[in-house]
Amino acid sequence: MTGRTTRMRTLAVGPARFRFGPWQGRDDTAQLVPLTPAPTLRPDVIDTVLRRLGAAGYELVYTAAVGAAEARCLAERGFAEHEHLHLLRHTRLDTVAAADPSRPWRVRRARSRDRDAVLAIDRAAFEPFWALDELALTEALAATPRSRFRLARARRPVAYAIAGLAGDIAYLQRLAVHPDAQGRGLGAVLAVDALRWAARRGAHAAYVNTQRTNARALELYERLGFVRDGELVVLRAEPGRRA
Repeated sequence: MTGRTTRMRTLAVGPARFRFGPWQGRDDTAQLVPLTPAPTLRPDVIDTVLRRLGAAGYELVYTAAVGAAEARCLAERGFAEHEHLHLLRHTRLDTVAAADPSRPWRVRRARSRDRDAVLAIDRAAFEPFWALDELALTEALAATPRSRFRLARARRPVAYAIAGLAGDIAYLQRLAVHPDAQGRGLGAVLAVDALRWAARRGAHAAYVNTQRTNARALELYERLGFVRDGELVVLRAEPGRRA
């Protein structure tokens, strides 16, 4: 691995595989996504990954949200916990009823020309750390074999959702509502659209995660039938500070 990259790339070290790339477009910060389970994240593997990222010029590394077993492996080699998220699961997708917004929003398939508007919604809806950039949006849309990308608008775009399907498992990967349009039922409309789409295509369960501090999102997901299913963790490391 030589030099920095402007896209996400795959890195194989021993039995483990990862995706990595610039975090929010920053040259000095990387996102690291483990693709293989905890038993492959051996100490020598993690050490090698950090050494290679450091050699490529990255001074800070954030992981994607990972489960407890993966987090333990990473923490043993110098990663520190950055933030915890709730993981929620829905297993009764066939019971999800259609939702109606409180006003006639138009919901349609999002297109390539909508990406700038989608990213603007995302920046307005989330804290800077969690906001997507162009690369992260592309990754979210490509993360599963099938995906659904929906945009809601009135006079302008105000919300969007990305759902993914892998086998019989669905993922509500992103749901963002502009602050000017929050509290009007639009998040529920898009979430229900995603769940019903997944059910029509044979999904038996759906997963979503949200920050511990995002009480509004947590209340919405639980109202729609999601139940808490543990936690995920985002970790960080500074390759240059390792001995």
